[in-house]
Amino acid sequence: MLVTALLAGSVVATAPSWDKWAHGRVVVNNITMHYRYAGHGPPLLLVHGNPQHSITWRLLGPLMAEKYTVIAPDNRGMGDSTIPPDGDYTSEAMASDLEGLLDYLNITKANIFSHDKGTGAAVALAMKRPSLVAALGVVEYGLPGHGYEQAWTPTYTWDTYGLWPLAAWAVPDEAERFMEGREREVVLSFFFHASYTGISGFPTYAINSVVDSLRKPGGLRAMFGAFGARTMGLDAEFFGALTKKPLTVPFLAMAGEASLADMLKPVWGPIGKNTVLDIVPQSGHFPADENPEWLEQRLNKFFDPYLHQLKVVDLSVLKNRVTLVPPI
Repeated sequence: MLVTALLAGSVVATAPSWDKWAHGRVVVNNITMHYRYAGHGPPLLLVHGNPQHSITWRLLGPLMAEKYTVIAPDNRGMGDSTIPPDGDYTSEAMASDLEGLLDYLNITKANIFSHDKGTGAAVALAMKRPSLVAALGVVEYGLPGHGYEQAWTPTYTWDTYGLWPLAAWAVPDEAERFMEGREREVVLSFFFHASYTGISGFPTYAINSVVDSLRKPGGLRAMFGAFGARTMGLDAEFFGALTKKPLTVPFLAMAGEASLADMLKPVWGPIGKNTVLDIVPQSGHFPADENPEWLEQRLNKFFDPYLHQLKVVDLSVLKNRVTLVPPI
């Protein structure tokens, strides 16, 4: 059944606010992945970055759920997903989690949008199983092997607004030692130095949610593990394949005007065969927090031509379903 046929002439229902989104859990790759979902329509997978978790989508998610069935997982170790026992935070590992989630939900093709570290997972998924991805949008990331290394290298121009956290977090053992007990300061500093709006653009409840995620046992290690030098080295090796074999899926790469906009073309221009670039106005590193309305319109403009490839997904069947153990 084609999405376009179902949506034509229909009245779009207002999606529930973020606090009313349903919760789900599924076992994938030796972790329990927590996800939120809402809406009714074709599938849209939203993949957050670090140090945030699925609460990244508290504003954009309900806007997109007026048209899509939106699925917003917590990446391994973050939010309410469990800590991976093997400590693997590579993009390949996270992509495998996303693949397992989509397979569990019987979703054979989806539009995907990612932010920050979630972009590594989303791009890796598009490389490994391009048939799962109708179109891919990413924002605010420099892919390892294609510019990330330049971003974390100190320069004489660095100041408090620079990308020094990438270097500071590259050795997870030391980062965890210095930051333990100061999780709130870590989050506030990150929001302050990397945003367009300043801390005022992030409500207290959202800040508290991110802080609580980092304060759970293993939370800081999960955050810094994704930024670790070893993880970045493995990611750079994996993404090196894009030099000879660019992405074939329709691809939109964006950056905030007050953040990574100057890296956008050199980093992402060569990555795909069907690449579109754009800059998010009045935004720093957190477009979904700082300019969600503009982002919704830009994503719909990009995704709309590929809706005909997608089937409507109804996740209401998950209500009261046992998902973590075999049925009796």
